[in-house]
Amino acid sequence: MTTHNYRFVDMDEQKLLILVDGDGRLEMHTGKVCSARAADLLEKLAARLRASHPPFPCFPSAAATPTADRPDEPLLAEGGRLDRSASVWTDGRGHTWDLSLTWVDTMGAAWRWYGSLDTNGAPLLRANNGDTVQALDVVRALYGPLAPVSGGVE
Repeated sequence: MTTHNYRFVDMDEQKLLILVDGDGRLEMHTGKVCSARAADLLEKLAARLRASHPPFPCFPSAAATPTADRPDEPLLAEGGRLDRSASVWTDGRGHTWDLSLTWVDTMGAAWRWYGSLDTNGAPLLRANNGDTVQALDVVRALYGPLAPVSGGVE
């Protein structure tokens, strides 16, 4: 019995199933698919993924790596405080976040605050000046760690 948090999938419908956990470990179920056919499909998928990758590294530069004073722990939006005049938000654990900066995630997306908070009191960030909006605690949990970028990112 594994302790992975996988969704249940009906193997009669899914002939090739690959499960990947948060640590990058994978489990593959080929069902009735020939392993050579599965390899061909995976090579095509790999080619598509490589072709769709942006022309920059997945991770921010070493200079932008978060420092040890920012532990990798969940933020507590509840109990957070916003100093709107300084654009500084203090999370429920007491860590401060300079919302005037651009924050870059591990995929290279740039997140900026545009002045709003979610219902829990966490700052809402927009990715790459686009339509994707998430609360800071969600961005950090899904795409973190986050690194501040001095001078901003356009």
